[in-house]
Amino acid sequence: MKQDYTIKLEEIKLDEGDIKNGVYDLLKKMVMRRDFTPNERLDAYEIAKKLGVSRTPVRDALNMLDSEGFVKTLPRKGTFVVGMYKEDVIHLFQYREMVELFSLNVGFEYLQKNIAVLENLINYWEMIQNDREYDRGEIMENDSKIHKFIVASSENPKIINSYDNLQCHVKVARSYYQPHKRLNETHQEHKQILQSIEKGDKEAAKIHLKNHLENSKENLLSQLELTKVF
Repeated sequence: MKQDYTIKLEEIKLDEGDIKNGVYDLLKKMVMRRDFTPNERLDAYEIAKKLGVSRTPVRDALNMLDSEGFVKTLPRKGTFVVGMYKEDVIHLFQYREMVELFSLNVGFEYLQKNIAVLENLINYWEMIQNDREYDRGEIMENDSKIHKFIVASSENPKIINSYDNLQCHVKVARSYYQPHKRLNETHQEHKQILQSIEKGDKEAAKIHLKNHLENSKENLLSQLELTKVF
C-alpha cells in the first residue's frame, strides 16, 4: 500500500538535530494507527525520499522499531510490518494477567490510598465514550493509563518498565480488532474493579480484573476470526 508521507509530516517536526526520533515517532504512529497493512514491506529509500531526509535516520528508525517488535527485518528480503496473530494475542494476555493480577495483589493498599487517581481515569473514559466524535487513539491511551496505574501499584521498577514496553503491542492489537460495542462493556468492567477496591475487597477486585482481561482477549480473538486481516 503506497503511503503519502508528505501529509503525515504535519504531525511531527523534523528538526535537524532530532531527525531520527522524528522519523521514528512518525513511523511508529503510522504502524499503531494501521496506516500500513500487516506484513507490508517498508522501503527505507522510498520513505527517505518522501520525507526529504537521508536514508540513515530512516534506517535507524526502522532498527528501533525492529528492536521493539513493530517491524521485522529479514536478510536480503527487507523490512516488514509485523502482523498480529491468534498466538500473539494469547501470549499478550497471558503476560498481562500474570503481571496485572500480581500488581493488584501486592499493591492493593497503594490503590486504596490513591483511589481518586483511578476514579478520575475511569470517569474520563466515560466522558470520552459519550462524545460521538471521540478520538479512538485517546480512548485507547486512557485505557492504557488505567492498567498501567494498576501495575504501578506494585512499586517495582522492573515490572513497571517491562509492562510499559508491552503496552505498545497491546495498542496495536486493539487498533485492529476492538469494535465500538466493546467500549461500554469495558467501562462497566473497569467500574467493577474500582468499586471492589473502594470496598476493600481484594479478592473481588482480582476476580473482576481477571474477567475483564479474559473478556478483552476473547473479544480480540473473535474479531480476528471475523476479519481475517492476516
